[in-house]
Amino acid sequence: MISNELKARIAQNCPGYTSRNSSFMSSVTELAQSCDNCANYVRGKCVKRLFDSIKEDIRKN
Repeated sequence: MISNELKARIAQNCPGYTSRNSSFMSSVTELAQSCDNCANYVRGKCVKRLFDSIKEDIRKN
């Protein structure tokens, strides 16, 4: 299972991150930035196939 902290770090580094709810102010969106809040993260998977590569980059650093 992927931790919430890791999903937040991945979302912060993801070029394809798109908030599910664009009506929030940008500062609120940044605080809630996580894969779980991304429009491209569907049923626990990134439909843009960016998740695994970003996760590996984070783990290398």
